[in-house]
Amino acid sequence: DIEDMIADQQMVISITASGYAKRLPLATYRQQRRGGKGVMGMNLKEGDYIEHLHICSTHDYLLFFTNRGKVYRLKVYELPEGSRTAKGRALVNVLPLRDGERVMAVKPTRDFSEGKFVVFGTKNGMIKKTEFKQYDTPMRADGIIAIKIRKGDELVQVRLTSGKDDIIMVSASGHAARFKEKAVRAMGRDTSGVRGMNVSEKGNRVLAVDVARDEDDLFVLTENGYGKRTRMAEYPVKGRGTKGVLTVKLTTKKGMLAGALVVRAHQELIFISQNGMVQRTSVSGISRMGRPTQGVRVMNLKTGDRVSAVALVVESAAGEGNGSAPVEEAIEGEASSTNSAATKTAAGSSTDGPSSDGAAGALTTAKPKRVSAKTKPPAKTKPAAKSKAAAKPKVKPAPTAKAKAKPQAKTTSKAAPRRKPKANPALASSRKRANKRK
Repeated sequence: DIEDMIADQQMVISITASGYAKRLPLATYRQQRRGGKGVMGMNLKEGDYIEHLHICSTHDYLLFFTNRGKVYRLKVYELPEGSRTAKGRALVNVLPLRDGERVMAVKPTRDFSEGKFVVFGTKNGMIKKTEFKQYDTPMRADGIIAIKIRKGDELVQVRLTSGKDDIIMVSASGHAARFKEKAVRAMGRDTSGVRGMNVSEKGNRVLAVDVARDEDDLFVLTENGYGKRTRMAEYPVKGRGTKGVLTVKLTTKKGMLAGALVVRAHQELIFISQNGMVQRTSVSGISRMGRPTQGVRVMNLKTGDRVSAVALVVESAAGEGNGSAPVEEAIEGEASSTNSAATKTAAGSSTDGPSSDGAAGALTTAKPKRVSAKTKPPAKTKPAAKSKAAAKPKVKPAPTAKAKAKPQAKTTSKAAPRRKPKANPALASSRKRANKRK
C-alpha cells in the first residue's frame, strides 16, 4: 500500500476563497515565523484571501462540502504540496467539481470521532442534522450526497456539534433565530432536513449558520459598510422555524445585511467590496452594541460600491470554527522561546566587552564609564591638557636666551617642542668653536 510508505507528519492545509489549495509541513511555518502571528506568506491575487486553514496529519481525511450538497473525500497526502509562497493548485484540478459548484466547508478527520453530529444549513432556511459516522463510507470518485438540496436552494455552512449545542441562523432581513439543537431530529444522508428559520419574504435568505455560545459575539455587517457586534447571550432561545428576533436595525442608509459571523475579541476580520476593495480590521476595534441598533461605520465605501463578503482572518485566529488554533499556538510558542533566547543572547553580548568575568564584571566596569561621562562637563575647560602642555615646555628654559631661539622657533615651529632645547646648545657651542678657530 502506498500509504505505508508516506510519513505520518503534521501538515498545514490552506484553501483560498477563489479555490486554490495546497499543503505544507507545519515545521516550515515554525521556521518562517513572523512575530508569532503565523503569516502565511502566500502570493495571492488581488481580492483573494485564505478561507480555510487546518492542521492535520498526512493520513487524515479531508471532507469537502459543496454548495450543491455533495461531499468529496481526499487523503491529505493527495493534495499537492507547495512552497511557502506558492498559491497552490485549483480545486477543480483536484476534485471533480461541476460548473457553478464551489466548496463551502472543509472538515478534517482521522476516524470520524471529532463530533457526534454534522449540522447543515441552507440558503432557504433548511436545517439538517446527521451522525458524523454515516460519512465513514466508501466514496465514489464523484463524491456522495451529503444533504439533498431542493431546487433553488444551496448549502451555506456545515458545523460539527455535540448534540447539546445551540444553533443560530441569521437572515438578510436582519433577524437571527436561536434554537436548541435537540429540536432537530437526526436524519440520514440523502435527506433535505427540516425548516430551521422562516425566510419566506421575497429576497430574504439565510446568510450564516453557526453554533451559539454565550461567551461569543455575533458580528453583523451591512451592504453599505456599517457593522457591530452583540453578545450572544442577548439572543433568546426560541423554537425552530421562527422568523427570529431583530439583530440589526436596517435603514436605507445602512442597506441590507451582507454577512454575519460568530467572533471573539482577539480575532481579525477582512471585508471585500464588489469593486475589489479589501480592508482588514480587528474585532476588538468594533463597538459592542445591543441587538436593535444600527451599528457604526467599519468600512468607507465609494459611491456605488457595496460590501460583498466578510470573513475571518484564519491565519491569526485562535477560535475553534476554522481549525487555525494549532497554527497560532505552535507559532506563538516558538516565538516566545525565540524571544527568551534573544534576551539571553542580548545579556550575553552585554558581558562581552572590556571584562570577561561575567555579568558582575560587566557591571563593575560599566560604572566607572558612567562616572567619567558625568564628569565630562567640567572637563570642557581641559585643565589637565594645559597642565601637561605646561609641564612639557619646562625643558625649554634650559637655553639661556629665549629671544635668540625665537627666529629658529619660527622656522622650526612645525618640529616637535621636545627637540628644540636639545638642539640649541649644540648649535651654539659649534658656532663658538668655529669663531675661535677663525
